[in-house]
Amino acid sequence: MISDDITVARLLEEHPELIEVLAGYHPHFKQLENRLLRRVMAPRVTVTQAARMAGVPADELLAVLRHAVGESRDAGAPHLPAPHPALSPKGRGNCETPSPFEGEGRGEGGMPRALARVPAARHVHLDVREDIQRGQEPFARIMAAVKTLGSDQALVLRVPFEPIPLFDVLGKRGLTHWTELHAPDDWSVWFYRDAAPRREPGAVPPTAASLRTVLDVRGLEPPQPMLRVLQAIDRLGPGAELEVHHDRRPMFLYPQLDERGFVHETDEPEPRLVRILIRRGAA
Repeated sequence: MISDDITVARLLEEHPELIEVLAGYHPHFKQLENRLLRRVMAPRVTVTQAARMAGVPADELLAVLRHAVGESRDAGAPHLPAPHPALSPKGRGNCETPSPFEGEGRGEGGMPRALARVPAARHVHLDVREDIQRGQEPFARIMAAVKTLGSDQALVLRVPFEPIPLFDVLGKRGLTHWTELHAPDDWSVWFYRDAAPRREPGAVPPTAASLRTVLDVRGLEPPQPMLRVLQAIDRLGPGAELEVHHDRRPMFLYPQLDERGFVHETDEPEPRLVRILIRRGAA
């Protein structure tokens, strides 16, 4: 039976007919029809990740896929809902909708200050667009560049799309990312080490177990900012903190945090930046 942790590549290898099912279920999945994109990216993206990035419920997507290949025992096909207005092209105006292979952190609020402080002489440029055009896997080249990256350097990766799987992989190595769109098939993705921001009086002092993760949701249409914050706080361990960069004060988010027992502080350190610091409350 199709599982939530199966990769998109394996799924389509075993059931190639599901490309049409996915494209018909949600417009974001139409990118899977691109063989080159599928070859490079699909091996690293699970069904659950694809569903989350497209903004659709993972269990609902699984039900659709299982029914399409005859694994569902329910009588009748599952209902295929229309995309949420906030995720459709009409709902997002001129902004492109997120897809299974597009990520977060568009940087619409400007380049992060930590990245802007890295001088151009400390930028390491790596262009893998030709590798991908030839159908070659660029992962090894990227990881080799990351391995030699100094603590005061930034990797500037040039790619034809946002490499979503890399964000988690390099995030575990302490690298934050920021993306810059030049054209629909031309992106610059910056990976850098973000120094811990200044802590306010009374905040938890830094320790080995006290880590701060930065999540930038500026420029995203509702309900994406709230959904991404709620997903991120589920992964917060004891002593860990989440710093959210927002366009505005998220009034509907605060009650959700209070209900879940999280402590939060909000300030506006600069124009067009609302910063929310979230951590688990005392038991």
